Amino acid sequence: MDDSPALGIDLGTTSCCVGYLAPNSHDVDIIENQQGDRTTPSYVAFTEEDEIIGKLAKDKVYRNYKNVVYDSKRFIGRKFDDEYLQQNIKKWSFSVISDKDNTPLIQIFKNNEIVTYRPQEISGKLLGYMKRIAEKRLNRSITDVVITVPAYFNYHQRIATTEAGKLAGLNVLKIINEPTAAALAYIYKNNITDCKNMLVFDLGGGTFDVSIVKVCNRDITVKAISGNTFLGGRDFDNNLSNLIIKRIKDKYDKDVREIPASLRRVIARSEKLKTELSFETKTHLDLHNILLDGEDINFEITRKEFESGNERLFGMCIQTIQNCLNDAKLCKNDIEKVLLIGGSTRIPRIRQMLADYFGGDDKLTQGVNPDEAVAYGAAVQACIIKRGEDAGAPVHSIMEVTPLSLGTDTIGDRMSVIIARNTPIPVTKTKNYMTISDKQKEMDVNVYEGERSLIKYNTKIGTCAIVLPPKPPGYSVEVSFHIDESGILRVGAMTDAGVYSNLVMKYEKYTEQQADDALRVALENKEKDEKENEVISQWVKLKEYCIKTKSLCTYKSEFLSVEDKNVMSNISNMISEWVSNNKVETGSEEEKNAIIEKKTEMEKVCEPILIKYGFSIGDMCISDFYRLITQ
Repeated sequence: MDDSPALGIDLGTTSCCVGYLAPNSHDVDIIENQQGDRTTPSYVAFTEEDEIIGKLAKDKVYRNYKNVVYDSKRFIGRKFDDEYLQQNIKKWSFSVISDKDNTPLIQIFKNNEIVTYRPQEISGKLLGYMKRIAEKRLNRSITDVVITVPAYFNYHQRIATTEAGKLAGLNVLKIINEPTAAALAYIYKNNITDCKNMLVFDLGGGTFDVSIVKVCNRDITVKAISGNTFLGGRDFDNNLSNLIIKRIKDKYDKDVREIPASLRRVIARSEKLKTELSFETKTHLDLHNILLDGEDINFEITRKEFESGNERLFGMCIQTIQNCLNDAKLCKNDIEKVLLIGGSTRIPRIRQMLADYFGGDDKLTQGVNPDEAVAYGAAVQACIIKRGEDAGAPVHSIMEVTPLSLGTDTIGDRMSVIIARNTPIPVTKTKNYMTISDKQKEMDVNVYEGERSLIKYNTKIGTCAIVLPPKPPGYSVEVSFHIDESGILRVGAMTDAGVYSNLVMKYEKYTEQQADDALRVALENKEKDEKENEVISQWVKLKEYCIKTKSLCTYKSEFLSVEDKNVMSNISNMISEWVSNNKVETGSEEEKNAIIEKKTEMEKVCEPILIKYGFSIGDMCISDFYRLITQ
């Protein structure tokens, strides 16, 4: 048997952590880095001679701010024009540009040359560093690893994280969600075996996740997940920085944002002030020689000011909890434990809001160091995968769920859901779809992610194209979606002739709605979507009526007189052209009436002819129509 170790790595936005569970051991060893710290800042600094990772890289932000890269997790797997990415680009000291495929590239200067890196390359350097410190500690080569990601990471982000692992020379055994890893850590460390519902509140430096899990014996079932990939300690820091910048402007009439080096000092100091305000009700900001004239600044910052500046973000945390409870079909009284994970859970206001929401702080627990819990759980999972029953530790089974609905587009640009959000994984789902054009040569199965009923409001993540035999409208194609245990999606399409096609990723223009916003926006627009969908349904009926009458003239022409066939063909062509030029734009009553009027116009001409020949195709589904004209 392969006796090499397997690591668990928390690839965090602000810091990384690596753990190892030795066979027959009862506790995870969180491995210290070269500075003796158990967590490593997620910073990579590029100098003329070398690449520096961790705390030393973070310390270089002031002097070499354009060549120090951080927050790579916030744009891994995203597109450059992602609206959330664009909002954050302005806050980073390093440059981010776009390549020809709309992929973000980090731009640094080295040896008087411009060098670019993809986000996964930066993450790969961080993973490689964690791999090396583990190898030094264990005195042997290591390749196997379980890496954690936010529960709301999508397909692209999980694939990019896997690629980062490969770039670091690692064999990624599994991608596991951070809240699930934390729950596993708590259950393993505290030997939890009785059945209970637990809510994992994971508020880290860059992302926020809420998961509701049911623990029963050695089974961990994720009931629902919710979260925000752009909410965390970094955002609290930014709001505190904005407060400081305004205070400096008001008191000294100087704009720190115009002095890059000074701005970096304010941002860095904000992180420390936030930590201080978690233990004190007020603190002092002292920065020497920060303004262009060498002037010092000194004033008091209170916890109340910090809380006031972040009240909106704190409120979003509670709303996310409520969304997750609704998805799990539970109420807050059903939750027996609230597991606090991530450094930002040390903020007193966060803890107070949670205690108020759940009716007391007796439900709040840590159980594991909040900075190390995710890596701890990943290490347990890595040992279980690598060793199985030979691990010497209880073998826990974990059932995750999908974060967002996945589906494809249908006629009228509507979203056809194949795998609904919060479906347990691994999972395979199939659906049959029909062609709508005569002798259609191929079908593009466009894959979308989101909760809106129309594809234009959801995110396109790929396309699976399949070649078709020349058949009449209504020819069937079976589409299958498979999500594995790491949340990786694979799509296939198959005809009855056995022609098969796998998913081919085409990186389209990509604007990811971060998941919690996707759900909120879907709810806010439910009434609007329903009205628009109603109009689209009328448009689809008209389009299908045109398709069926034209196809009937082609495939059943022997039953029709030349005159009747010409009459139906002419009006079908005329209305088809109108349909093509008048797609639904607003879902207004005017659009709906115009479509109904056109359908009535066409029916007045076609129905008497169809009745004369014994055809009734108005309400016939496209698959039944296919059988009719191929008989």
